[in-house]
Amino acid sequence: MFKLAPLSAAIVLALAGQVMADSQSTQNQTGTENIAEVKQTAAPKSTATQNQVGVGNNHMAVQQGGDSTINQSTVGDYNAGYAEQLYEFGSQINQQSSGTTSNTHASQSLGIENQSLQTQEGNGNFSFVYQDAQTSSQATTQQYGNDNRAFAEQLNPTLATSGINSALIIQAGTNNYAASEHITHNSGQIGIYQTGDDNWAYGDQRDGQGGTVTINQIDKGNSTEVWQDSQVRSEATITQIGQTNESVVDQSYGSNNVTSVFQVGDLNALYADQFEAIGSLSTLVQSGSGNLSYTYQTGENHVLSVTSSGTGNTVLASNWKGDKKGGQFGSGQRAEINQSGMGNSANLTQKDTNQVARLNQNGKDNVVEVIQADVNNELYFDQNGSDNLLIADQRGNDNYAAGTSIGVNNNIKLDQSGTGNQSYTWQLYGDNNKATITQTDGVNVAYVTQGGSGNQAMVDQSGASMTATVQQFGDRNQATVLQQ
Repeated sequence: MFKLAPLSAAIVLALAGQVMADSQSTQNQTGTENIAEVKQTAAPKSTATQNQVGVGNNHMAVQQGGDSTINQSTVGDYNAGYAEQLYEFGSQINQQSSGTTSNTHASQSLGIENQSLQTQEGNGNFSFVYQDAQTSSQATTQQYGNDNRAFAEQLNPTLATSGINSALIIQAGTNNYAASEHITHNSGQIGIYQTGDDNWAYGDQRDGQGGTVTINQIDKGNSTEVWQDSQVRSEATITQIGQTNESVVDQSYGSNNVTSVFQVGDLNALYADQFEAIGSLSTLVQSGSGNLSYTYQTGENHVLSVTSSGTGNTVLASNWKGDKKGGQFGSGQRAEINQSGMGNSANLTQKDTNQVARLNQNGKDNVVEVIQADVNNELYFDQNGSDNLLIADQRGNDNYAAGTSIGVNNNIKLDQSGTGNQSYTWQLYGDNNKATITQTDGVNVAYVTQGGSGNQAMVDQSGASMTATVQQFGDRNQATVLQQ
């Protein structure tokens, strides 16, 4: 039997005079203590439909302007809904709720062709959409499960460019939290997808234009923050699969930057920053457990790729976070770091112009520390085994170093300065081998090859156009080369 609560009936009758003759309003209420309100002003094509089934439901729809549609429906207990469209044209709000203690809120202000869709199923879900002085904005929120929280706020975009912001939040599971903000960003897109429990995601785009943020979270307890401030056409994509993974991405003051993050496993953490960059690319992959990555890029056109697979691997390449400073500064640096195994550590600093570094670590507790400065220095190095150490410092112009450490507790220290020096160091097998190469001035070449145990080689080239070759096979060999 259709029943209208006394308070609800009074509100509907009081507001009936505010509904224009050519607009439509339908309200259906079944249950106890339901409240429905409607207000439509100067809206020839407006339609407001509110359906409530249950106990203690509340709904309110306000439309003002024209060509609007609000449809609200709720099933369950203690539900509440609110939808408001002011100076709108072609606007549309659809809200559906099913379950207990669900909340929906949608408000669209001074805009054109706005859209907002919210769907809730389960118990205790909360959803909020707020769109301010925007043009052609869109916001969609869907929740499936219990106690999920969703928040989308798009403010102040206008027709400075296209003025089209889009936000999409989909939650399935329990106790997930998602927030999306554009603020004064134009033509941005934010998509947050959560499946599982206790996941937390926040996407933020402030000043700027054409940015894209995509966050995917699957499983339990994952956390993501993305900041893109004063960026133009930059992109950030984060995918987390597993439990208690954490990622923070900050791209500010630049354009056409791209960050891609992929975390699979448990307890992985990374912090990626790109500041004042143009066309920089960061690709960060973690699989396993307890891997940690800090990266920082500034300047222009940097390319950074980090892959950590295993347990407890660490990449320290940030100038503001971590116990060892690092990062890429200047223009056009390229770095590729690959880690596989357990407890490997890489510390990288590249600054000035066009440095290149490629580091591969396979095994356990291998350590790399690299510093490159000035112009066009290159380093390529592989570590395979355990407890191997590389310390490399390149300064000057056009210096080149390559090498391999295979075995246990092998040690390479490289210091290059000047111009056009080349160093090739191969530790082919064995343990406790040590090679030290120092090159200054210019166009020096050093070859060091070691295989066995406890071998030591030292090459010091401080002149110009020198060539040194050292080969050690067996145990406890020692060689010293001094060229001036």
